[in-house]
Amino acid sequence: MKNVIKKFFLFMLAAVLMLTCASLTAFADENEEDIPKVYYKDDDNSDVRLVIGSTEEVTIGKSSTISITLKNNSGEDWTKTYVWIAGEEDYKDYYDIDDDEEDSSDLVRSMKTTYPFEIIDSLSKQKSIGSINDKSRKTVNMKVSMKKDLEQGYYPVLIHVLTENENGNQREYAKTMFIWAKAKSATEPTEKDETGTEPVAFALGENQATPHGIYGEVMNFEINLRNTGYRTAYDVRVEMGLSANVKEFPFEINDGNYDRWMNNIGANESVQVPYSMAIQEGAASGYYPIKFKIRYREEENGAFAEPIEDVMYVRIVGKQTEDELSADAGENERTKARIIVDSFETEPETVYAGQDFILRVKMKNASDKISASNILFTLEPESVSDSPVFTTVNGSNSAVVNNLAPGASAVLEMHYNSSPSAEQRSYTITITEQYDSPEFKNAKETVKFAVPIKQQARLNTGNIEVMPNAINVGGETNIMFDINNTGKVILYNVTATFEDDSIQRSENYIGNIKPGESGNVDAMIYGVAPTMDDGMITVKISYEDENGTVSSVDKEIQLYVSEPMPMEDPFTEDFLIIDEPLPEPTVADKLKQYALPLGVAAAAVLGGIVFFIRRKKKKAGMEDEIL
Repeated sequence: MKNVIKKFFLFMLAAVLMLTCASLTAFADENEEDIPKVYYKDDDNSDVRLVIGSTEEVTIGKSSTISITLKNNSGEDWTKTYVWIAGEEDYKDYYDIDDDEEDSSDLVRSMKTTYPFEIIDSLSKQKSIGSINDKSRKTVNMKVSMKKDLEQGYYPVLIHVLTENENGNQREYAKTMFIWAKAKSATEPTEKDETGTEPVAFALGENQATPHGIYGEVMNFEINLRNTGYRTAYDVRVEMGLSANVKEFPFEINDGNYDRWMNNIGANESVQVPYSMAIQEGAASGYYPIKFKIRYREEENGAFAEPIEDVMYVRIVGKQTEDELSADAGENERTKARIIVDSFETEPETVYAGQDFILRVKMKNASDKISASNILFTLEPESVSDSPVFTTVNGSNSAVVNNLAPGASAVLEMHYNSSPSAEQRSYTITITEQYDSPEFKNAKETVKFAVPIKQQARLNTGNIEVMPNAINVGGETNIMFDINNTGKVILYNVTATFEDDSIQRSENYIGNIKPGESGNVDAMIYGVAPTMDDGMITVKISYEDENGTVSSVDKEIQLYVSEPMPMEDPFTEDFLIIDEPLPEPTVADKLKQYALPLGVAAAAVLGGIVFFIRRKKKKAGMEDEIL
């Protein structure tokens, strides 16, 4: 049974591809047999049919929109319908084409079975498409992102369908459709980030020259209109804004209105809006902004969305008057627009050397009457040693603006990389302008502006010496180290500040340090409180740039502050003198005790005797004899 089903699938696949090559636009509603059963594992189920038209084309590596048209063949109305694309897990081993099958054609065998989509949030989410009555159809657009490494070819897509009838009964179906994945053209522009893309948006006048008309001739022209969104816009109507003022609207108003109905416009689809206009006699030569309103429905048969307003310029050559210049008028007799740099900005706001940045320049037509068209802007950054300071990341340094009306502006955006070796200063960018004005062709002008570049300030410190690294409260220590300027800019007003709960705050001014030079820190730090943590003290090194902006770097040193040790008190309990009984003195001790006084007394007695005898002899004349 499985081989029979597979053969049937291969047969239907070949049929679908043949129909695709024949560029059939749709299968008829009236004949059910014209709608093939394309889901080979559910061939006996015809409640849901995919209405197959032209094969959907997608581009490898880009985001695309796939249109899926469902037809209700269930015999009952569906009050709710949901559609989603199967994920990669459901896809694995699902489409297995056997090369040995007899019915497998070369075309079928070339079918790719790799899952072709990048996984994005919206891929597998159920999308509600509302109700579908019996025998009716409805189309839904699914946004997908194609993988970048796919081979060009046909890929099957597994579609899940969930329906609910008026009784609340649900049923799920699965169907298969096919897409053609083509390789991206080498000349195709790079796809933009679509995170900010609107579901429906329009580009007016894209990829076309400015419509040009001459007085006395009927001006037949078409305006390109592209749906830049990712959903189909239904029932699109383009309304031209009219005015009786010939200075604002140069055309004769011969019709009741100039609205154009463009039917439905799919995602990324372009159409041409046709007009045939006669130019008023009083219309002056120049460029005129023509206003348009674009109305559309976001859902088929839904209400109209808020209209989108846009402007398209047309160029008019009015009736020649005596005041107008002749064809051989010289350059100094002709007038041309004046395009200036109105402002510019960078992202990020401050650009450092060696950094990528985006430059946005607002160019303004400062003329009050003269317009400019076909404008080519070329940006040339200043060079140092024959090398540009700014180089473009994408390689292009030019931009084109189609038109700038008097007083109008346009923003040029460039992605640059700045040279790492660039000195800190402002560098000039020269913009060369080449453009057309009504009386002047290929006018050339140059304007200049300067972009400031900064160098990142850099510093480091030498070995930090703390002597001693432990002090008492009230004590002091000496801290010495060098601050080295390792960058390319001067560090102004360098200051080293020591601050912690355990020390007295100390601020040390070093001054300016030039690139490649060093400043010395020699500070005396006083302890004021015991250390209550790990002893790490913060040293904040602050400096200023040339604008006075302060920056700082923090370093840490280790310093312990302790309470002082108390002095020993001899009168404390441990050192009290306790009276103890002395031992009984011996005879010798007693003799020693009286020896001195007895000796003194004996000497005194002997002295007295000698004195007395000498006195007595003197009186008797016998002093010499006695002596």
